[in-house]
Amino acid sequence: MTDTSNCTQAHRDQAIAWLLRLRDAPADTLLEQAFAEWLAANPAHPLAYQQAEAQWAWMDAFKGQGFRARDEALRYRPPVHKPLWRGLAGYGMAATVLLGVGWAMFSPQGWYGLPRSYGTDKGQRQSLALSDGSHLELNTDTEVRVHFNHHQRHVDLVRGEAFFEVGHDVERPFTVHVGNVLIRDIGTAFDVYKQSGQISVAVREGVVEMEGQGERREVSAGQQLAYDNGGRFVEVSQADIASATAWRQGLLLFRGRRLAEVLAEIGRYHDVDIRLPDPKLADLRVNGSFRTEQLDNMLNAVATLLPVNVKRIGEKEIVLEAAR
Repeated sequence: MTDTSNCTQAHRDQAIAWLLRLRDAPADTLLEQAFAEWLAANPAHPLAYQQAEAQWAWMDAFKGQGFRARDEALRYRPPVHKPLWRGLAGYGMAATVLLGVGWAMFSPQGWYGLPRSYGTDKGQRQSLALSDGSHLELNTDTEVRVHFNHHQRHVDLVRGEAFFEVGHDVERPFTVHVGNVLIRDIGTAFDVYKQSGQISVAVREGVVEMEGQGERREVSAGQQLAYDNGGRFVEVSQADIASATAWRQGLLLFRGRRLAEVLAEIGRYHDVDIRLPDPKLADLRVNGSFRTEQLDNMLNAVATLLPVNVKRIGEKEIVLEAAR
């Protein structure tokens, strides 16, 4: 974890000044040497410079748009005859105004905010700490877009599955949009899974409100609710929050699940096609707990529990057949 406690505003102002100087004279070797010496002089300097670059990147997205403070800051250049340290101070003052405008407008707490995308590949998981104190966990093959600003906290679940632990903020509601469903948080921890035929929500703590085509339902702690592609809410009579969220510990937990569904879940975590040619096998029931990363162990366990054989056709193709 990076220690930010020693990174002061003075360090950030210096970093902003260096950022502008280097952009203004990209081939100045003496300036580059002085910059390298500044970075090495204090452990806080590299961190301050990283933060300055990140703030500048926010403003880069709007470089074609005119803002008075922005334009004046970009036009500002300190007098040539001043010593380097004074020139840097002049750059820092102008840039502080510029990046201050950027923070006020485009930061997660600003009036507009800038959306950010996060994603995982197959077999990966990722945990994110959001700017409001909320936490977001992404399951395998998942993509989200996070858009926070002064008025709202909004997440688009593009694909996959995510678990949300939401920090309470009455002034800024937290919403999740997935498919045709809008989910409103009411101080909760909950899982959202976008499947091919439906969107499933499992609530571990608190309450969420699901809205689809004008109809609203509340889902409380310990409950699950789905919304299918036909625009209908689907009740889950025997909610199993532990199974729905076991992926957070790297597990797949099945309690009487159909084999066809189990294989589809296993396939989410591995770049392999798992086929079940015989439809009579699809309704066989699976019970057990499996590590998501251990493909062979999962399939061998299934073959031990059920009357099936595992046959590898190639590196990326597996077939389960009836045992003879």
